[in-house]
Amino acid sequence: MTGGGGMIRLVMILLWAVLTAGTAAADGPWSGEWEITWGNGGAIVRLEQDGAAVGGSFGSGQIQGTLRDGRFDGQILYNGDVETVTATLSADQQSFAGTTESGDWLNGLRIAPGDPHAAAVEADLANPRAALRSFLMAANLAQADKPYALNAAIDSIDFGSDAGWASREARFSGARQLFDLIDRATFNLAAIPDDTAEQRLSLQLPEAGSKSVVNIDMQRGADGKWRIVMPPPASLRAELDAGPSQTADGFRQLQSPRDTLRAFLDGMLHWNSGGEAQAIDTIDLSRVPEVLRKAEGALVAQYLVRIIDRVGHHTLQNVPNSGESREPFVYFELPAGRIAIEPVGTGKDTRWKFSAETAANIRSLYSSAEQLPDNHALDPGFIPASSMFALRDQVKRYAPALLRGLPGPAHVEYWQLLASLVALLAIVLLTLILRAALLWLMSRNAVRRHVVNPRRLALGLAMGISFIIGSRFVATVGLPAAARQYTVPVLGTLLIVIIAYALWQLVVFVLSVLQELAEKTETAVDNILITFAAGVAKLSIVLGAVLILSYLWSLPTSGLIAGLGISGLAVAFASKETLSNIFGAGILLGDRPFGKGDRIIAGDVNGWVESVGLRSTRVRTLYDSVLVVPNGKLADMVVNNLGARRKRSLSTTVIVTSGATPARMEAFTRDIRQRIADDPIFEGKWAEVNISRMWSEGIDVEISSMVETRSGRASREATHKLYLDIMRIAEANGLTLAHATDPAAAEGEAAAAKA
Repeated sequence: MTGGGGMIRLVMILLWAVLTAGTAAADGPWSGEWEITWGNGGAIVRLEQDGAAVGGSFGSGQIQGTLRDGRFDGQILYNGDVETVTATLSADQQSFAGTTESGDWLNGLRIAPGDPHAAAVEADLANPRAALRSFLMAANLAQADKPYALNAAIDSIDFGSDAGWASREARFSGARQLFDLIDRATFNLAAIPDDTAEQRLSLQLPEAGSKSVVNIDMQRGADGKWRIVMPPPASLRAELDAGPSQTADGFRQLQSPRDTLRAFLDGMLHWNSGGEAQAIDTIDLSRVPEVLRKAEGALVAQYLVRIIDRVGHHTLQNVPNSGESREPFVYFELPAGRIAIEPVGTGKDTRWKFSAETAANIRSLYSSAEQLPDNHALDPGFIPASSMFALRDQVKRYAPALLRGLPGPAHVEYWQLLASLVALLAIVLLTLILRAALLWLMSRNAVRRHVVNPRRLALGLAMGISFIIGSRFVATVGLPAAARQYTVPVLGTLLIVIIAYALWQLVVFVLSVLQELAEKTETAVDNILITFAAGVAKLSIVLGAVLILSYLWSLPTSGLIAGLGISGLAVAFASKETLSNIFGAGILLGDRPFGKGDRIIAGDVNGWVESVGLRSTRVRTLYDSVLVVPNGKLADMVVNNLGARRKRSLSTTVIVTSGATPARMEAFTRDIRQRIADDPIFEGKWAEVNISRMWSEGIDVEISSMVETRSGRASREATHKLYLDIMRIAEANGLTLAHATDPAAAEGEAAAAKA
């Protein structure tokens, strides 16, 4: 019994191993669904790998090949045409890149299971209307950077037996050309028959703004499906050349309702890669205060694309592509209002945009659209993720009663009001926590001595940080502009004043810290640069706060700046001296004729520089008073910077009064020279020690050298030590010295004594 059970388990294990091996062999790294693109098209292809063999199909085409050393070598078979292709899988197995024998590039991107953003587009060919609609929807999607959709457009075309359309490249290029031709027309698909006993139809699609028409034929194939009859390549090219030309991105100029809708959808598709600004630009936000336009525009765009997805997407060819008529185009009408595209501006400046009324009523329109069945008319890629809608979906799921709107035109929903109150409470709580933490930090000895008013600074910084963090959450709530047009300027003004005060105090704090560090450096220029930079920073804070406040209250900053420019002339005359002093500070900073601690002589100014501000320079005089010198005057003076001396001269005379003999004097002068040469602060090679005169008071010995230091204190200390050593040298050589006296003065004193 036991042996039988063991045998059964062994058989089951072997069977499992065989099945697993078979599954692994058929599920290699190339297996899966891929979005494949090439120069003029693309397709959704499901590849299957079985050992070294890889294959798959798309529409009328197939891909087959084998793997050699990690590289795919195979063929694309399309309508009897065979094209060699080579591709290499990426290291993460999520993409591949290759080329065809014609030199065309071929790329593949793996589609994650269940990913709706790259679902294959299916063509409905049951009747003429469905076939034309399938072609237009697929081609419009392909033009919106979804090249794989062009494969469905090709399925809607009957290429016949014309050899010019035999190859894959020709068919994909031809599909794009046919779309460009039909895209000139403006027509309603409802006018195309959806049920007919005819086998072939000739359609004349009118071009808006002209009497021209686009002629196309449709026919029922042997399989009972309707397709567009593709004209010969030469005929198609001739029709395209005969009509008006338009650049690929010409729709971004918003010259017609179709351009606007196409630009909007293109912007939504590329929302996270620069498309947001393009989508917002298609909406007339003239009724929204300037400070709220970007945020409100993004919300309106998110609402609008979801409404279009729910109510159903017109083919773009149903929307007028001419802007000659200024009649608004109504895209859809709901009980709460309508979605309309209308001209904004006049003459050459006219741009077609979603109307200001549509933007103002967008939330009511969305609430009305929510009552309709969800068509999911748009490809999921056109609907970017939104934290506000994600939050709203959770509210709809768990507390739908909170989706009701408050009374009033703002259309604020209850959940938005509740979330805003929670955010405000969180801001207050965060402010208290940050204030306590900052006060603790400012109580440290290393910080406290640099802070003038720690309580105010801590409160200002805490409120500023909390409001900045909290504002991000408030933006997620998605409050309408009507509810924020007063709260944002008021709260913004309060926040700017607080931040400006906190920044001002931070400048004072940083200035104090840097000045302390500058005191420890040998270059005094640092201190002047710090003082000047602090003044510029304070001025920038004031100007920045004024400009931001004008933006918050929707004051035209260009007019404000222009007004400052005009009134600035009058101010310049009235405050010529002040401006001269400010420019003088810049000149002093640029030329750097002196630094803090330098002794300068400039006219009647004689003293040590203490600081250089925006308007004046403070100088400590020889009498310990402070002289405030306007920078404008100081910049024009001849400044003698005694503190900038690289070397200081030493010149003195000692008098030997007794004990002098030739040998002693020779030893005395030699020892002094050696003493100077041994001290690195003196330039020994320039030192001179010589007997200069013999007179009644004694023998004069002149000593001269250069002290290599910029510091007066260091020079005085070196001289002090030298004089002491000279006295010791004299004592060692049995010489007596008199006090150092100017020879001329000594002679005068001697003459006076004799008299």
